[in-house]
Amino acid sequence: MVLCLLAWRDAHIVVHTDSTFVLGLLRGGLLAMERDGWGDAPWHLSRGPPTPLLQQLLYLLQDRTGRIRFEKAKAHSHDNMNNITDALANKGRLKGRVLDVGSLKIPAGWVDTAPVLCHQPLDYMTKLVVWARVGAPAKTIKFESFSDRWMVTLRNMFGVVLDPGSYIGRIWSLPIPEGMKEVLWKEMNGAQVLGHRYFGRGHAKSDMGHFCLCRTEMSLGHILVGCKAYVLRSLMEILLDLLKAVYPGSGFKMLTPDAWGQSPWYPLLALGELEEHAYPIVKGRKAILKRLKESRQRRMWIIGNYYWALWKWHMKEIHDAGFKFVPALCEDSLHNTLLMPVPPHLIKQWETKTDNTGNQRSTAGPIGSNTCQPLVLDRGHQNRAEARLSTWGKRVPRALGTSARDQAVQSLS
Repeated sequence: MVLCLLAWRDAHIVVHTDSTFVLGLLRGGLLAMERDGWGDAPWHLSRGPPTPLLQQLLYLLQDRTGRIRFEKAKAHSHDNMNNITDALANKGRLKGRVLDVGSLKIPAGWVDTAPVLCHQPLDYMTKLVVWARVGAPAKTIKFESFSDRWMVTLRNMFGVVLDPGSYIGRIWSLPIPEGMKEVLWKEMNGAQVLGHRYFGRGHAKSDMGHFCLCRTEMSLGHILVGCKAYVLRSLMEILLDLLKAVYPGSGFKMLTPDAWGQSPWYPLLALGELEEHAYPIVKGRKAILKRLKESRQRRMWIIGNYYWALWKWHMKEIHDAGFKFVPALCEDSLHNTLLMPVPPHLIKQWETKTDNTGNQRSTAGPIGSNTCQPLVLDRGHQNRAEARLSTWGKRVPRALGTSARDQAVQSLS
């Protein structure tokens, strides 16, 4: 068969064979052997064909330009052509004419010759072992404190419990300024140089990195929410006006940053899931969620730019003795900043990381998992997280003692 295909590579031919084994190879047996790594084939027996010969046959079948058709010829039926074929085969065998299998070369990429284990490629098995044995950076002890805070905060605000490990990695594909991504990443792993970590920063022009002007310990949440020394009401109104311009019909306060408590950037990691879960069941909910999904990228860009502007103004005040951050004087600058279009590279990142529902794909699940749904944790995990948070649990922002869904139903009723 191999010699036949080598001799007439470009011709249209009809092959008659009385070998049921060969026909089985042509009807999917070769592809099954390639899938299984050529490990369960009968040619391991002494009289069976060697592996390179069958790999060459698969290559020749795939590389043909001419049409080929196979027909079954009944063996030992006094078929003239079948008898001639048997005679030629016996003649070649008796004269010692053999085919040097080592001379058969297969170009790279045509046939997969890699071994497999348990009917799975070894590279897949290796990735699976690494995923199961080596923890993702977002699931290490460095992120444990943030993971607990994030999970409990969103539960109290929106009434849903999500698995932090499936959402932390999303930070790098969010449509927000790149500098803000680095700020949030440092905040996640406890590397933000603010508050009690600010000592020893000799190049700073003031101690405002340690304590705010209101004498509260400085933190990222304090910067983004504001205080009596930095009243951000006018800047927040600009942000809310632009969000309403992007999507004016949400009618649900919990979807805007002014209701996100002392850690207003937490919902950005799972905004799509939170909107779908927390939005109340009202008439037209499906259409509203569709419009929210369509505007989500732009809304996240506006919110991210707002946070980034606040961060830069505070850092400039800390490190530049000649600059004073006065929110009322920064309104025009903020308005122009928030009107900036989303950069094309962020649009591309967002589109490649989202599924057809508008939610981001998870990068922390097992191999082969390409969608991210809200992952509800078991009660034991929740209890352990709350136990670790016992020292500060009273400071977790609560939505007036009720879930976001209850609040929404009350406000819309």
